[in-house]
Amino acid sequence: MVALYRTWRFLQDRVIGYAAAAMLLGATILACVEIFRRYFEGQTFHWGQDAVTYFLVAATFLYFGTSQAQRAHLAVSLLPQWLMAGGNVRLAYAVRALGSLIGALFVAAFVYWGLPAAERSLLLERMTESMIIPLWPFQYLCLIGMGMMGVTLAFQFYRDVMRFFGRDPFAWESDDELEL
Repeated sequence: MVALYRTWRFLQDRVIGYAAAAMLLGATILACVEIFRRYFEGQTFHWGQDAVTYFLVAATFLYFGTSQAQRAHLAVSLLPQWLMAGGNVRLAYAVRALGSLIGALFVAAFVYWGLPAAERSLLLERMTESMIIPLWPFQYLCLIGMGMMGVTLAFQFYRDVMRFFGRDPFAWESDDELEL
């Protein structure tokens, strides 16, 4: 399990994280080019706004798993931190494990119901508003990003359950905001 988790984190941090950053950089550069063209040349690419919007959204979704792996994604940690400060270490890990489980179930539902929508976009050849860029690649990237966040949440659920029982399978990694 440890080797699988290390491989997963490498994939997320070094491959997907950098790919998402490159997409964000490319979309930002395209947005700057569009601003320049609009104000200095009086024209724009008619597909530019669609490309910027959809690449920004897809890159953000792709980065969800990476930010979740660092526990920097949306997290309400007040209760676990309060429990930890009060000496209720096991209960803090139980609450956090429950949060990870609920998050993973939400992500699974998102992917389960989102996949048919993406498949339908592919089959119907749906396009963005500019009618040049197909919509389905962005939908699949969003589903991939959410799915990767779900896998990360499953690993975090496993880790917190193991910590509840007094073992830390990923002890080398310090992603724990609960440590005092």
